[in-house]
Amino acid sequence: MDANPANHRAAESGAVPITNDNRSPIMARHTSMPARTQKTPHGDVSLTSRWQRDRYYLMAYGPEAAIRWMFPRLESLECRPNGARHTFEPAPTPITIERELRRICAAWQAKWDERLLDHQEVDLGPSPDATGPVIQTLGQLFDHLFAIRKPKVAIITADRDRYRLGLWRRELGDSRPLADLRPDIIAAALDRIGKRTSPSTANTSLGVLKTYLTWAANMGFIKDSSHRTVSRLKEPANLRHQRAWWTADQVELALRCAAADAHQPTATLLVACGCLLGLRVEEIIMLRWQDLSLDAKDPKTGEPRPVCHVTPHDGWQPKDRESRDIPISAQLLAILQQHRQAEGYLLTNEPHRKGRPRGGQGWIYRYNPKKVWMRIMKEVVKAGGKAITMYGMRHSFASNLLIAGVSDVKVGRWLGHSDTRMVHRHYGHLLSYDGDINAVRSGFQP
Repeated sequence: MDANPANHRAAESGAVPITNDNRSPIMARHTSMPARTQKTPHGDVSLTSRWQRDRYYLMAYGPEAAIRWMFPRLESLECRPNGARHTFEPAPTPITIERELRRICAAWQAKWDERLLDHQEVDLGPSPDATGPVIQTLGQLFDHLFAIRKPKVAIITADRDRYRLGLWRRELGDSRPLADLRPDIIAAALDRIGKRTSPSTANTSLGVLKTYLTWAANMGFIKDSSHRTVSRLKEPANLRHQRAWWTADQVELALRCAAADAHQPTATLLVACGCLLGLRVEEIIMLRWQDLSLDAKDPKTGEPRPVCHVTPHDGWQPKDRESRDIPISAQLLAILQQHRQAEGYLLTNEPHRKGRPRGGQGWIYRYNPKKVWMRIMKEVVKAGGKAITMYGMRHSFASNLLIAGVSDVKVGRWLGHSDTRMVHRHYGHLLSYDGDINAVRSGFQP
């Protein structure tokens, strides 16, 4: 009889142990992480999880060239009939909780996505030995790479990058040679930008500059990547992670202003889905009527239990690459029922405006609601309300639920976070006071 209890349990259940090089058999677990897809220059790779004794492992399966691209230092891997497979420990310490595994897997994928973007940019850019523009100064670098990146990113992202690059142009000068960009010069300019704008703005601008200089280093226009050593500015605690949002009454005001807009039902559904579902802007844009189960009922009580399914489709996937379900409130259900359609996207183009279809690569979504949003904000401010960003609707959703006493675990799950850390990071001020602090009585009288 097999002395390994894991193999014995597998034999009883019909599971097949999977071996990897000299490792012990790896067993599947019923709480396995949903499969995720990682894009590489050599094809897509499937990422799944496996449970071995007391911890999770990640397993990558796909073309051999793709696996070796993801793991450049890999010495050996398991060859399969239709590809290759590599099983690895996702973190130095054992991972025993699935949501922690999903968080770490997302971090791995963020690194791979960054490498993939660099790879694509290198392919699009000129070779140092080929005939092409001479890039020797900061201004030449900004102009050349911005033109390459602009078709690949959302319009709003390109606008923000243009502004952030303008900050560096002012502090460093378009004519500054790339060879003279030492870390101390960049750090001094970063400090000046922080004083002139804010530490947060300076830090986001630093991220854009590093992207451009990394591309220049990959292309051989600068000799090293010393710019990576420049640290972000420290943000004051009272300004850190602040988010503008609407109270429940302000949400009602915004809904009334949206209902008065001529572009219906898009204007109303934009505000309703943002403030009452907590969706990211791109998730609202890609939400379809067939993703809403408006007639769902509780199997025990028969009461309505409508649900919104945020799920990948048509080559699009949510930011964290995972599906999630969000319950639909009675208030939102009444709005959705009023505008209900059998299928199609919730947000549609205005008749006199052409939408911007999604391209082959990059974050170019099927529709940009910026014009509609600007009209709504104009009316909100005119009515005495507060102007926020479209992303601020997501913060309004979370803040109002936390104020109403809803569990931070539920709010984090509906937002699509793997745990409650992001909730506490951004909304900790709403959770900090608890009446139970007065549970212990003493002789002290205020």
